[in-house]
Amino acid sequence: MPRARLRQYQRLLAPGTPLREGLDRILHGRTGALVVLGHNAKVAQLSSGGFHLDVEYTPQSLRELAKMDGAIVLSTDLSRIVAAGVHLVPSGDYPSAETGTRHRSADQTAQAAAVPVATVSSSMSTISLFLDGKRHVLETSSQMISRANQTIATLASFVARLDNVIGQFNSLEVSEQVTIRDLVQVAHRYEMTRRLSAETQFHVDTLGVEGRLIALQHAELVASIEGLADLLVADYAHALSDPDTFTLNNLRNFSPDELLSAQLVADRMGFGPQVYLETPLKTRGVRLLTDVGRLPQALVTKLVDRFELQELFGASVSDLLGIDGIGAARARFTRDALLRITEAAYSRPDTAG
Repeated sequence: MPRARLRQYQRLLAPGTPLREGLDRILHGRTGALVVLGHNAKVAQLSSGGFHLDVEYTPQSLRELAKMDGAIVLSTDLSRIVAAGVHLVPSGDYPSAETGTRHRSADQTAQAAAVPVATVSSSMSTISLFLDGKRHVLETSSQMISRANQTIATLASFVARLDNVIGQFNSLEVSEQVTIRDLVQVAHRYEMTRRLSAETQFHVDTLGVEGRLIALQHAELVASIEGLADLLVADYAHALSDPDTFTLNNLRNFSPDELLSAQLVADRMGFGPQVYLETPLKTRGVRLLTDVGRLPQALVTKLVDRFELQELFGASVSDLLGIDGIGAARARFTRDALLRITEAAYSRPDTAG
């Protein structure tokens, strides 16, 4: 929860947001500031003196009010400036490693009132966020873009590796050679890629208006793996006595070391402890028909409900015409899709010969 709360406020402080614009104006004006990002009974109790304003928040107003001594207090939704020129008197019982008066007051106020407090330091040219007893220095746009570019480059290599693993997995599905170990390998690579994708999305969020290019690159990279987890569930949940227990969501809390344990991953996916990893599995073919065959979902459902995958590969146009709602044109379209799937599987270098 603390991490999620931090990220929430990092997004609110992203470049281009009204709050960040106000703090940047203060920084560029070479003045300091202490801004309480929320107002509650405890903040009121810690506040002394100042001016009660209750006016609409604007970056310009924040900049002008920062010229006064004392703290600025914003409403909890950050839409209004509640007070300015406030003297904060938090208890000295709250521990703080800060030595400067402004930063120490911000740290202790954040702890005492359970609200985040932002500071602008003119001497160090930094904007800091005090939250849950910790100080987080906000990066500049150039620093954030540099880290985002590194992350997107790493994500590209992860997606390429996952695509390669899925290509091999397609071949195994078509030839009915999938084992639990093969499925675990796909789940492992997918979870690693999903985590890096989430990290990239966080960079996009915290970059604000500066993150548009990164956002486009990210969307293009992950387009090929969107919905993969749901498709794997649709294909392999039937292998368990209780299909509802099959899931990839349990891997989200795994440490990197735990993800490397095929036995543990298989257990958390629903196969149970000490399962034999070479146990063969049979796919229903939903993912192949959807992703590789590019068939609409309604048609895929009809096909897998009527045929097993190997039966589909041997089905003729007349066999497909026997399915309710499939006419001659759709039957030929489906037959072409099945050919694409087999050609894609057997044209891979690692399956040739």
